[in-house]
Order: sequence, then C-alpha cells, then structure tokens
Amino acid sequence: MKERGIRVYIGLMCAAAVVCLVFTRWSSLGTLPVSSKLALGGLTLIALLSESVAIRMSVGASAGGASSIMFIPMLAGVQLFGPPAGVALASVTMLFGEFAIRRKAPMRGTFNVAQTIVAATVAGWAFTLLNGVGLDGQPSASISIGSQLWPFITFGLVFLALNHAAVSLAITLSQQLPFRRVWERMLSHSGGSLNDLLISPVALAVAFLYIQFELAGILILLLPMLFIRYSYLTTSRLREVNADLLKALVKAIETRDPYTSGHSLRVSHLARQIAEQLGLSQPVVEQIEMSGLLHDIGKIEADYLELLRKPGPLSAAERGVIESHVTKGEEFLRNLSSVPEPVIQAVRHHHEREDGCGYPDNLLGDEIPVGAKIIVVSDAVDAMLSDRPYRQALPLPVVREELRAQAGKQFDHRVIRALMTSGLLTDYAEIMPLGREVTEIVAKRQLLDPRPWPAPRKRSQVE
Repeated sequence: MKERGIRVYIGLMCAAAVVCLVFTRWSSLGTLPVSSKLALGGLTLIALLSESVAIRMSVGASAGGASSIMFIPMLAGVQLFGPPAGVALASVTMLFGEFAIRRKAPMRGTFNVAQTIVAATVAGWAFTLLNGVGLDGQPSASISIGSQLWPFITFGLVFLALNHAAVSLAITLSQQLPFRRVWERMLSHSGGSLNDLLISPVALAVAFLYIQFELAGILILLLPMLFIRYSYLTTSRLREVNADLLKALVKAIETRDPYTSGHSLRVSHLARQIAEQLGLSQPVVEQIEMSGLLHDIGKIEADYLELLRKPGPLSAAERGVIESHVTKGEEFLRNLSSVPEPVIQAVRHHHEREDGCGYPDNLLGDEIPVGAKIIVVSDAVDAMLSDRPYRQALPLPVVREELRAQAGKQFDHRVIRALMTSGLLTDYAEIMPLGREVTEIVAKRQLLDPRPWPAPRKRSQVE
C-alpha cells in the first residue's frame, strides 16, 4: 500500500508538471534579444554551478535532499525576463543536478524535477497576478523597486512553500512519518526557507545591476554567491563535525563502564520520541535529542568511574561528587560555541524534580526546562530497564508502576502521560535486555536513587 501510494503521488506530480510546461508562454523567451538570452544563459550556468556544489542533507531514515543556492539565479531570471525564464532555468538546473550530479534513481529524480517545475510555474502565476513584469526591455522611467517588490516576494514564498510541501509529502508517504514532523525538519536544515528568503534580496539587486551594466551585472552575482555558498558549507560542516566529535566523546565515556554502554544514545532516541509525542516544534525536538546525548557529558572525569561501578549505597561525599556531573557538564558545553543554550540548560537541570527536591538548583514544577523534564524521564526509564551493579534490569510492569508512582513528584505528569499512552515505553522495553527472571525487587525508593526521597520543598508564595 505504501509503495502504491508514493507511485500514485509521483505520477500525479509528473502529470501536473507536463500541464505546467504545456501552458507556459515559451514564446516570450523566443522574442528576447541576443544580449538577454546570453544573460539568461549566464544565470543558468551559475545555477548549474550551485547545483554541482550543493550541500547534502538528510530527512527521515533514508530520504533527503540537497541544499543549493539555485534559488538566487532563478529569482533574478524571473525578475528580469518573466516567469517562463524561471521555469526554464529551474527545469534545466534540476535535470542536471538530479541525474548528472547526484545520479538519483529515475523515479526519485523525476519527481524532484517535476515538483520543481510545478512550484516554479504556480509561483510564476502568482507573480503575474500581482502585476509583476520582467524588467528587461522596460523603459527606465517605469522601473521601480517598490512596484516589483511584492510580486518578487510572493514568487519566492509560493515557490518555497510548494517545494517543501511536495518533498515533505513524498517523505511522509514513503516512510510513514507525520507530515508536520517532516515539514519542520525540512525547514530546520541548512538551505531551508528562512536562509533562502534572507538571501533573496541578492537576486533583486542583480536584476537592477543588469539593467545598469547588462551582462557585467550578472557576473557581479558570482562574488556574493561564492560568499553565501562558503557560509552554507562552513556552517553545515561545522555542525556535522561537532556532532560527530560529541558522539565519539560520549561513546568513549560510556565504554569505560559496561553498565552504561549505549545509555546516552538510547536516552537521546527516547527523549526525541517523547518530545514529538508532546507536539513540540522540530527545532525544540532536535535540541532535546542533543540534550539526551550530552546529558552525562560531565562524567568525563575519571573520578566518576569508580563511583558509578560501586555496588552499595553512596556516602554523602560520594553523592556530592556524582551530583556535580550536571554542573561539570554545563561548564564543558559552555566552552563549545555551537551548543545552544536550551541544550546546556537541559543538561544542567536533568536531575531536578517536580517537587523541588532535585539538584543542582532545587527547581520546582514549571521552573524546570521542558528538555530537562523529558531527559529525566528518559534517563530513569533506561536506568530501570538496564542492569546496574546493585540490581538486575527491572520488569516492564515494575517500571510502569514506578513511573506512575513518581508522576508529580519526580516526573512531570504530561511527560509520563505521553510516554505511557503512546506505546513508546513498550517499544523501548523490547530493545532492552529484559527476559531475565527477577526474584527480588529493590525498594521503590532505591530504584533510581539509593538515598531516601527528601520531604517536598514548600514555596513561601502562591505560584
């Protein structure tokens, strides 16, 4: 059914692209003077160059795309020579990019070309409806930025919206992912609509430069294009390198202790699923996922290793050392400029409790960041379902009972509800080493923390 649905969708998109091509007024391009055709050719070459150095990005398990800056020359072409020029440039560029550069499978490549044609054509109709005209050949007295601004902006918005919607729906159908989640992830990656819109004034400037300097104005586009491309590439590579280094560091920390091997990756995965179940925005979901990966980064120092392996209860001094890992983690992450502040706050506060008896700041209820609320539950679930030096992994019914008992005390009711009602807990337990007989259960107050729970802290004012 899934395969049939995506094939039907691609077929409909291809049919729509054919209709768009048939109804495009190609005759307007034929009447352009030679200098204008050369300028359009120059814009197309720049677009092809941008495709050849496009940045790869992933969305979902196997689907993804590429972020290029073809958007700029296409906008400039529309502004100078009308919507048919934009359709032609986008069609040629995508054909080259999909089949000559990225060598996509026929079905996927054809879909990407078709959806680009549809998006460019519909955006061109919106441009025309708002009285947008190609500036080339217009009397200089009639040319003004104000009269062309709204058609220009509308073309860009419509093109990007349709482009992202079409690709998001394809990924939704092929991978059975929620459309909203795919849409938000598409927008949050490099080359998303925000970046494209921010750089779109470059295209408008190029159009007016061409009016003044003809072909030389097109060539001036190359310099800002190179700077924009370099900025995209540097940002993308820095993010990837930092993510890889942090994952390697977390893995190195956990391999010192067989009881915690893979713990942070599992917590990160579960935290992301809970955040999505709560309906949080994609950027917030990704920050929480990163927080889950890094929540124990403060345990990098060797002092924690023996304490983590200790089978018996910890002394007050030892407990203080263990608790310091949250502030150590915060200090470590603050030295990395690429780590967002919400991630740092989630790492610092992932041992706070709803009743105000957690650490390091004894935050109460809604004072605790949402990322920390999710991480503390994910961390506890993984701890209870894993072997520890002082006990074996707990059966799923015991874990459920403990989570319900601590909702409103240690854990946020909303997070527990999202975990319990969505089936996430059951799915998560299936990947954990359960299946072993547990004959003696540690007292509930020692499941997650060997010391007794302190009395809930009271506030002096009504909140």
